[in-house]
Amino acid sequence: MATPAPYLVEEILEEILIRLPTPAALVHASTACASFRRIITARSFRRRYRKLHPPPLLGFAAKKGGFYPVLESHPSAPPARALADAADFSYSYVPKPKVGRGVFNPWCPRDVRDGRVLLVRDRWFRRTRLSIFIKVLAVCDPLSRRYVLLPEFPWDLDMTMLQEYLYGFEPILLPIGDDEDETSFRVLCWARYESKFLMLLFSSATGKWCVAASFSWSSFGTVETSRKLLFCFNYIRGCLYWTSHLGDKLLMFDTCTMEFSTVNILTSYHLELINLPDQSKWLSSVVLATEGALEMFCGISQNHY
Repeated sequence: MATPAPYLVEEILEEILIRLPTPAALVHASTACASFRRIITARSFRRRYRKLHPPPLLGFAAKKGGFYPVLESHPSAPPARALADAADFSYSYVPKPKVGRGVFNPWCPRDVRDGRVLLVRDRWFRRTRLSIFIKVLAVCDPLSRRYVLLPEFPWDLDMTMLQEYLYGFEPILLPIGDDEDETSFRVLCWARYESKFLMLLFSSATGKWCVAASFSWSSFGTVETSRKLLFCFNYIRGCLYWTSHLGDKLLMFDTCTMEFSTVNILTSYHLELINLPDQSKWLSSVVLATEGALEMFCGISQNHY
């Protein structure tokens, strides 16, 4: 009987190791022999493993600082306690910004992804009819206490940013891509103006900001102000969904292609919800349902006398 080729043996071993149920089991397997460790420590294997085995829920990073691990009854309670003891969620190791004048707000976590935390410190003030503010962003690892202070926004990237009132601004961390190094990261910020919706992108590979995409309100066929529109969003599988309704559509942004599109939500059930009597407002949230389908929940506020 012929001996199988070495590369076939490694492929079979990889398929066996990729099916280990927990990271702890993977660590134990890596200590068994050098060939197991070589396969497990390969970047391609770790990315495959993360896709098949999503990381467990360990707790929540509070906006005012601190980490709240899961309860003792949760299966992830032991590693959650270990993380809480080893990491620094006070962000005291991240220096204060030295930009502009006045007092900045404390570092506030805005997003958590791939073991990193996106922090924000800002100071707002108004001058004439424009909203002027200084906002400083940082990306840190509470476990290793490493951090990167992001450069200031180049507000001359688009004339809209200098000429119009800013109604909303929110940064998020993007997940690591398949072809990206694990030490790299990207930060995406959306900025909402009177006539336009801008997506600003920072890449640690270049160390610079750029305008990734823009979307004009006139493309909806309306000149209605964006002051009360698109105030919240959901991030699901690489796409942003803004749940504030624009007529019969939702706005969607694909972070892989950096393109805007719309989703039609004017179904019979949706019409029944938004036309309930004595309704004061309605709120929606897009979620990932079973078997990969997208679902939207609507909450109705009604007036009762």
